[in-house]
Amino acid sequence: MEIAPDIYEIGAKKRGYFKAGYTKAFLVDDGDGLYVIDTFYDDDAQLFMDEIAQIGRSPKDIKHILMTHGHRGHLGGLAALKRLSGAPVYGHIWEADIISGERPFQNPSILAFKPIQTWPITTIGQILGPLNPFEGVPVDHLIDEGDKVGVMEVLHTPGHTPGHLAFYWPERKALFTGDSFVTWPKVVPGWKSTMLNKRQSWESLRRMAALDVEVIGPGHGNSITKDGGEVLRALGNQ
Repeated sequence: MEIAPDIYEIGAKKRGYFKAGYTKAFLVDDGDGLYVIDTFYDDDAQLFMDEIAQIGRSPKDIKHILMTHGHRGHLGGLAALKRLSGAPVYGHIWEADIISGERPFQNPSILAFKPIQTWPITTIGQILGPLNPFEGVPVDHLIDEGDKVGVMEVLHTPGHTPGHLAFYWPERKALFTGDSFVTWPKVVPGWKSTMLNKRQSWESLRRMAALDVEVIGPGHGNSITKDGGEVLRALGNQ
């Protein structure tokens, strides 16, 4: 679904609660090629293929695969997209061995109940996770704060995980936050139930709020297509 010119949201059309809690990924077209930002939950990447075909492109038009962090709900289609496109994968050094499948991600406490809607997802995920593994893919390029990948500026936004990244397209005033900002089940700087460092999460939110942002693509929930910076600033002032 196109949420702004050349920016497409990828997410479950049905049963989104069971896709790691309305997880979202994004496809961006800068005119020269496609950027994939996270790879949704499903390991077949079919939703990406459908969207790419609809805009008249092919998987070989994917030039960059950008990973915000190494959690299962955002890694599902990575291996399929890598095989289909051959595009390089980018991630933070702290997340790289998780994305490659060499190290399990750090589970949050099962006693973290807020938001309560997320607790069954995270708890059941920890129990059933070994039965539903993702296929790891090596990170081709390690990136960090201040780097650029094509039109995208890289922001290090720790809190949800230590190596969490966000991506900013200044020309379009578009920010892709991963789980450093979500809109489901409410607008917050990440779920408390999966937040490894609360202080860092709020610091990351306030840094993002300083950007000139109109469109926000969050890690979970519906995208914000207007006045995104105001939403971030209002939340950061709480």
